[in-house]
Amino acid sequence: MRRVRPNRNGPTIKDIAAELGVSHVTVSRALNDSPVVSAKTKKRMRDAAAKMGYIPDAAAKLLRGGQSNIVGFILPDVENHFFSAIARVIAETLAASGMQLVLSISEDDPDLELRHVRSLCEARTRGIIITPVVNMHQETADLLTNVFCQQLVRRHPLIDSDVIVSEDRTASWLAARRLIELGHKHIAYIGSGNETLSTGIERAEGFKLAVSDASNVKTTVKLGPPGPGYGYDTAIELLTKPNRPTGIVLGSAQFTIGTLKAIRETGLEVPRDISLVGYDDPDWYEIWGAGITTIALPIKQMAMMAASLVCGSPLEPALEPDVTKIYGTSYRRLSFPVNLVKRGSDGIPRVLSN
Repeated sequence: MRRVRPNRNGPTIKDIAAELGVSHVTVSRALNDSPVVSAKTKKRMRDAAAKMGYIPDAAAKLLRGGQSNIVGFILPDVENHFFSAIARVIAETLAASGMQLVLSISEDDPDLELRHVRSLCEARTRGIIITPVVNMHQETADLLTNVFCQQLVRRHPLIDSDVIVSEDRTASWLAARRLIELGHKHIAYIGSGNETLSTGIERAEGFKLAVSDASNVKTTVKLGPPGPGYGYDTAIELLTKPNRPTGIVLGSAQFTIGTLKAIRETGLEVPRDISLVGYDDPDWYEIWGAGITTIALPIKQMAMMAASLVCGSPLEPALEPDVTKIYGTSYRRLSFPVNLVKRGSDGIPRVLSN
C-alpha cells in the first residue's frame, strides 16, 4: 500500500482508493455491497476503510435518495415507566440491526408532535413509531403517509397503519374481577378519559364489563387527564366521602402514585382500609409495602414487534400477537396478553373480615 496523507476532515473514498491503488469507483461499490465486486475484494477494502477510520458520508447518501439508519419514536411522556421501559427495548432491538433510535417527547401536545414529525421526515428517517396525541393535526397525519409509520399503544383514526397494543380491556376486567372475588361491594375506577383515546376507552369498558356481571356491586368511574395529579385529586375526593369505596382499580402507574399519596394523607392503610389493583408493573410496585397487586404488561413483546416491523427484520418466534382487523379499514390490531400479578395491596374488605 502507498501511504496517503490523511484528510483533515477524515479519510474519503478517494483516499482509500489511493491507498489501495484502485479506482474510487471500485471502493465505492465495495463499501456499498455491490454484487459486481467479489467478497474477497469487499473484505479487503472494508478492512482498509476501517483501519483508516473512514466514516460514510450520511448526508451524501441521503442526497442520492437513500434512507438514514434513524428510527424515530414519538412518545407522550418519558417519565412514565411504561414508555421509558418500552423505549429501552426498542433501542436495543434496533441497535442489533445497525439502526439508531431517536426519542421525541410530544407531551400530548399536537403542535409539538407536528414539529417532531417534520424533523424526522426531513432527516429521511427509516420509519416512525408513534403513540399519537388525541387531537392530532391533519398535517401531521399527512406527513406520516410519506414514511413507514407504526402506531404503538394508542390508535388514532387519522393514521393509516397497524397498531400494536396490550389487551387493555382484559387488563381492567381482570383487576375488577379480582376485587369482586375478594368480596368488595363498592369499587372505583380511576382512568384516562377521552372519546378518541383508544386506551382510555378500552380500559374503562373492561372495568364496566366486569362489574356488570356482578350483583350488588356499587361502582364509581372517574375519567380524566393522565398524570399523578388527577389520580391524587380523584382519590382524595373518593376517600373522604362517608360511603367511600373499599377497592380502587387504577388505569395507569401515574394514577397509582397520586392515589398512594392521597391514601397517606387521609390516614388510611392498604389493604386494611382500601384495596388497590394497579396497572403496569414498575420495579417499585414489588417493594412498596406488601407489594402492589397489578396488571403486568407485555412491554418486551410490544417493543420488539414495533422495532422489527419498522426495520424489516425477522420476527422472533415468541412474537405471536392476536391479530384482528380494525373495523372499516384494511389495517390490523396486533395485541399481546396481560397478566394479573398478586401481591399485598388487595384483600378482603374489613366489613367481611371481622
